[in-house]
Amino acid sequence: MSEPSNREVTLAIRIDTARHTQLTWIADLRGTSLKAECFRAVDAWIEAAKQDPDLMARANAARAAIEEEARARQAAIDNLFTETPPPPPDEEDETEGPVTEGVEANPTEADATVDEPSQAGRRSRGRRGGQQAGGEQSGS
Repeated sequence: MSEPSNREVTLAIRIDTARHTQLTWIADLRGTSLKAECFRAVDAWIEAAKQDPDLMARANAARAAIEEEARARQAAIDNLFTETPPPPPDEEDETEGPVTEGVEANPTEADATVDEPSQAGRRSRGRRGGQQAGGEQSGS
């Protein structure tokens, strides 16, 4: 997470008036400031969290994931400069075509010539709204 430093971060919280009054009285009775009492409470909360076995298990899992990612990234960088690239693939046999298991050929695609791009998955370019060529309306 973050490392301790001498810098401070402003943390603004909304607190109901009853808690504010109680915290103010505690600070007055102890002869401290509201800020000091807040720090005391936060420090106690952090210490309690350090003793929580579920939270520690989560922290250990997060640490392991971070270390694994770091190893993978370092290996990628190492391989960038040391590993030789794989050889180029052999030329494909010209008798083999693309595999289209379970997909029926679109009849308009079968009729298309090599020079025309495939229109698979596209609507035909016919007129909209039943219009015929020459401005006639279809019988609707």
